[in-house]
Amino acid sequence: MEVTPEASAPQGRSRSLAEIGFATILVATSVTVIATASTYPAESAAYPVAIGIGMAVIGCWIALRELLRRQRGNPMQGSFAEHAPRLAVGVAALVAYFAAVSLIGFILPSLALCVLLPAAVGFQRWRLSAIVAVVCVVSILAIFVYALERPIPPDVLSPFLGRLR
Repeated sequence: MEVTPEASAPQGRSRSLAEIGFATILVATSVTVIATASTYPAESAAYPVAIGIGMAVIGCWIALRELLRRQRGNPMQGSFAEHAPRLAVGVAALVAYFAAVSLIGFILPSLALCVLLPAAVGFQRWRLSAIVAVVCVVSILAIFVYALERPIPPDVLSPFLGRLR
């Protein structure tokens, strides 16, 4: 008995259009990031432009992969979000993060995001999340502020960071 890809593919809803839509949004966001960052001074624009290019490449790869699957008659099966409430909490957390960074700075919102985002997807080891959050934020600060001498957005903890220099 021979099993063909069509016979082995799970039946049900296809998330193919959602994959292509997500990829399109990712590429459009990347173009916006690149265009915005291109107006910055050259030394400040390099990192956001590189991130934007990386995001665009990933978006193109996702779209191409799904278009090839559709062409072969084997689109991605299943729903786009297996746990829609978790996805909604994650998206809301990212929106709140960006709003909070502009209001109170980078450090506290980043710590909160590093702890709460894994919890939104079901990770329940709070102590480990807190330790990883502190290590990540301190590492980012050490790299950008001290090693690369690049500023972070003004922060409510900036006076404390000024004493560490």
